[in-house]
Amino acid sequence: MRSFLAGAFFVSGCGPDYTYPANTVPQSIQDICLKENNLAVKARVAGKTVGALLSINDLLDAKGQIPRAVHEKMGQVMQAVTRVALSTDLAIDFCEVIVRDRKYLNELVILRSLDDTKRANADAIGIEESINRTVFRQGKYRPVGRGNGNFILKEVKLEDFLAEQIAQRVRLGFARESREDAEETSSRFVLIEGSFDASHGERVFRFSTLSLQEENPHKTMLDIFHTASGVLKDYGFTDYGAIEIQDYLNRQKLTLDKETVLNYQAKRITDQEILDRYLTESQSVRDAFKLFGVSPSATEAAAEKN
Repeated sequence: MRSFLAGAFFVSGCGPDYTYPANTVPQSIQDICLKENNLAVKARVAGKTVGALLSINDLLDAKGQIPRAVHEKMGQVMQAVTRVALSTDLAIDFCEVIVRDRKYLNELVILRSLDDTKRANADAIGIEESINRTVFRQGKYRPVGRGNGNFILKEVKLEDFLAEQIAQRVRLGFARESREDAEETSSRFVLIEGSFDASHGERVFRFSTLSLQEENPHKTMLDIFHTASGVLKDYGFTDYGAIEIQDYLNRQKLTLDKETVLNYQAKRITDQEILDRYLTESQSVRDAFKLFGVSPSATEAAAEKN
């Protein structure tokens, strides 16, 4: 996926004048896609998020893979969305592209911060980091009304984008470790979900994981925390109260308030101090099964041994 999409993230603006006035943004995206790439898309604006939907016949091939042609179309649509977003007087923070197939209801989503695109264009971040800052999401969707005609775009908030990006970075990190040393990580089983909870005025980043690592169960907790701390520092995001990481299989929970996270970022507190002061016993493993949709049989049996 990355190799086909990298080129879509480096799009130049059209100078200081606004080429696309605010009230023309959706139509401009649709026109560019149709005229330049013969792609019929539906574009929408929701708050400070602009997005486009491309409906196709098949998202996956016979092997369950996304064909190269789909990647290319997705990149072309993202180029159009970003091009318009960079040259409009409409306030835009996020660009989103959604590709759906009509028959099997599969969906692929790419979400990107417009500021990250600007940083990439200015060589402030490299290609690899630029792609790491892009959220990829794949799954099923529920049609609204008849077919794919009704496209509802939801506004993206920075805190939700960061929570999803952090969880994705953690997954990719685990996958990279598995490729580099399959024997060492053969006993490591990890699922992770990230969210931002703003209910009751808490404003908490919550990361839930099912992690099986026999030799060092604390490593997963620290890996997630390191990733979260690094991303929040890179974005300069401080509008939160705490970070909470819950490992259900190992029955441990790590809760750090913002001040502690900032102290860690300033190297005033160590990993070991984090574990000694803030790691506590967590809930039963059964509480996680509904969250991840994992059968308890094998995972709970492994957890009972710890």
